[in-house]
Amino acid sequence: MRFNISLILSVLCFVSFGQRQKVKAEDSTYLDSLRNYEYQLEGLSYNIINAADKVERITSCYYFIQTLKEALKVPNSFDYDFSTIRTVSTLRSDDDKFRLFTWNLLLDSGKYMYFGAIQMNNADSLELYGLYDSSEYNKDIPYGQFDNRHWMGSLCYQIHHYKWKKKDYYITFGWDGQDSRSNKKIIDVLWFDEAGKPQFGEEIFDFEGDLQSRLVFEFNDRAAMTCRYDLDEEAIVFANLVPMSPMLTGKYENYIPDGTYDYLKFEKGIWRRYKMVFNNRRKHGGDLIKW
Repeated sequence: MRFNISLILSVLCFVSFGQRQKVKAEDSTYLDSLRNYEYQLEGLSYNIINAADKVERITSCYYFIQTLKEALKVPNSFDYDFSTIRTVSTLRSDDDKFRLFTWNLLLDSGKYMYFGAIQMNNADSLELYGLYDSSEYNKDIPYGQFDNRHWMGSLCYQIHHYKWKKKDYYITFGWDGQDSRSNKKIIDVLWFDEAGKPQFGEEIFDFEGDLQSRLVFEFNDRAAMTCRYDLDEEAIVFANLVPMSPMLTGKYENYIPDGTYDYLKFEKGIWRRYKMVFNNRRKHGGDLIKW
């Protein structure tokens, strides 16, 4: 098992650069090639999730990465949606600077291992960064800054882009099926350094006076937690989690939403936490949104 996982990581942890040909968007040769790769990727991604045999799941993940890398070398691949691959999350930043792929592999332990890739939208070259799930080994998680080889693995479901002092930031929202007892929602921030390489984490989240680089919420496996950027509120809205009983405080597999929603509001470079977002709206005469 360890050998097989190491083999996957050896092909994932890549920074790939190459020339991109300029071709017309309607060029059928490249479109047919992308459709063929999509068909292969669809089958492999299905096996990663659904194959009963662990060797088949791991092998499918290995070939999925290899095939994805080849597909993204095809001209115009950045504009191709790969819409039939339903077990892989594909997100674009709203400024079209990059595209983020994330997916997971179920291990025999009941935990998930996460994989990802960032495809940059360069005009004349191909630039790919593999994301290596190091969540089990990262230290100082609330305050650490990690590169693409030390990513806090998750299945990303939303990106929120904003600028501060001429610098681009991308808040990522991810789901992590921690184990059979609990799940996690992870709010992280992605940015690019002077060399254009991806970095994760910066101390911009003010959580009750404590500046953190990312936020991790753990809760009961049977519970559903809202956690996303809300355009109407112009804020990060998330369900408030509480233990099922005061006796279970600190045992996060027993935490569930209590029906209220708190939020993070952007103020002078910092996302500050406030409580009861919808109560505050009603106080100011706003409409109450039901989730």
